[in-house]
Amino acid sequence: MNRLRYILRGRLLLVTVFALLGALSKILGSLLYGSRALFVDALTSIANLASLFVVLYYLSESMKPPDTDHPFGHMRLRYGGIAAILSIYMFIAGFSAATLCYSSHGYRVEEGSAYAAITGAAFYAVAIAFSRNLDESIRVYAGFTAGELIEAGVVIPSTWLGYTKGYVFDLVGAIIILLYLFYEAIETHQHLVRAIADTSPPQRVYEEVAREAELRGLIPTIIRLRMIDEQHCSGDMIVEPRKGLTPDIADILADEVMDELHKRGCDVVIHVEYSRPWLQKGANNKSSTKK
Repeated sequence: MNRLRYILRGRLLLVTVFALLGALSKILGSLLYGSRALFVDALTSIANLASLFVVLYYLSESMKPPDTDHPFGHMRLRYGGIAAILSIYMFIAGFSAATLCYSSHGYRVEEGSAYAAITGAAFYAVAIAFSRNLDESIRVYAGFTAGELIEAGVVIPSTWLGYTKGYVFDLVGAIIILLYLFYEAIETHQHLVRAIADTSPPQRVYEEVAREAELRGLIPTIIRLRMIDEQHCSGDMIVEPRKGLTPDIADILADEVMDELHKRGCDVVIHVEYSRPWLQKGANNKSSTKK
């Protein structure tokens, strides 16, 4: 586990370094060479960096162990990073829209804008390669980072045409990037809603939970599960013991099922129901013994 965390931290450091280099290339290019398309692209790069640090913070918080206020753990805190990404990018989108409106009267685009866009895209391509297959929140960040490459496909030709043909081509490129930014924000919002909507896990998870109970002679009558994140679930289950199981044994077996499911990332509270006549009799005897 420690080795895995060391590897993940190393990859996250590389993501940060290459994203920083990509952002600096675009920011300097937009300031030096006048392209509004590259300027909007540079703003998204700044948002990209800010999002990375916010995501890493919430990811660190989500790894804290359970406590009295969070008995199921802190795993859902990672979605705070996704919410922060959405907020940051919407702010950048609004600022970019205001800038483009102000620049509609005309401006000058210089040749170096296209070269700066190419350099920035190359650095972001490396950052994307290291951000894949990591935590869910990092993958959402990677989606925005991948958008940097899509933006580069617009910025590079628009800046060159802005330099050779006129600023209108560069301005159109900036508007296209802005529209794509709004599209990505909508996609992230939908992803966040799905994540916090207490959706049920796949059917195979229900089958796995039922199978673990049935293997120990416990027949599920009700199973209710919800996803906490992509890999963890919680819920409750009502079971009836098969004939021949005493209440004491049934309770022990229920504890075994809960322990096994917990190891697999699903915290399930199991209630043993004594509704059948022979079970009710055993339960009454158990209560009498306790008294």
